[in-house]
Amino acid sequence: MDRLESLRSEEEERAESATAGVLLDQLQEVEQRLLAFGEALGGTADTVTDLPFTEEAGLDHMPEPLYVRHDTEMLNQVTSWLLQDQHIGLVSPYGTGKTAFREIVLRDLSKHEGFVITHLDNPRETTPRKLYQTVLTAAYAAGYSIDQRNYSQVRDGIPWATAEAKDAVHEIVRRVRGDGKTLLLVVDEIEVLEADLLSPLQVAGDAGVRLFLTGTPEGKRRVAEIRGTLDSRLRYYEGIDPFSPDDVAEYAARSLAYFRDEPYEGQAPDLFTRAAIEDIHERTEGNPREVRIECRELFTRAAFVWYRTGQDISRIQITPELRHRRFGMGR
Repeated sequence: MDRLESLRSEEEERAESATAGVLLDQLQEVEQRLLAFGEALGGTADTVTDLPFTEEAGLDHMPEPLYVRHDTEMLNQVTSWLLQDQHIGLVSPYGTGKTAFREIVLRDLSKHEGFVITHLDNPRETTPRKLYQTVLTAAYAAGYSIDQRNYSQVRDGIPWATAEAKDAVHEIVRRVRGDGKTLLLVVDEIEVLEADLLSPLQVAGDAGVRLFLTGTPEGKRRVAEIRGTLDSRLRYYEGIDPFSPDDVAEYAARSLAYFRDEPYEGQAPDLFTRAAIEDIHERTEGNPREVRIECRELFTRAAFVWYRTGQDISRIQITPELRHRRFGMGR
């Protein structure tokens, strides 16, 4: 409560002084109220992006493993294909956890001695030579090299001519596989890949690079239509399971525990009632991205209720009715 009173005093002082602008003042006040709410909940946040439910896949925030942890069938199948040295396609609609799983693959397999792993950044703007360069750079970082005498012009270890870069991929993959390792290339958003990139992908795959492609069902159809031979080499897993109500509760509890720097040990999300969890699940149909956005919205509303009412933080709860409360700045 001391933090709340201090915050109100600061806002009153600002109100009496010259304003920097309506929107700028509003931004500052909203930020301070949200940060104060987080502090009252037992966490520490320097900016609003440190608060619960603000995490994005790839930004090294705790809850990203939860996005696919619940789908054990998918995890078991994909793991078995990795062990069997298969080309993999993971296909699911937007917001279901593909990007989060990509981050898990990159993070976990980079620590596995049996894999040399790399990721194709910005697939919309990648050229065939850049694709080959991505593969070669990952192999170099793992301690492998090509015999540059075999190539007419090499810059920073990469043959300048695309055809020679392709030959270098064949050479480097033979070295990697000769050590019993798998060179894995992860490519996200196959639905936006340029058509002329599908052939180099197949070339890399035929050279011995294992492919891990992710995208939407439209991406799968596009690959099949444009490059049927590549499509035939992929083992597809289609449809990551949505969250169940219990998964929604676990996600919320994990996010709050992480924010407080506490271990998650199966505790309930103390800020949310069970009715709120059920309502979130119903509104989002268990889509992980939508669940995160919904939790963030309700968290923000709870912060304003706490500020306006001055109640002890232990009495603040997120209920389904909270979404219908007026979302104003006044006290």
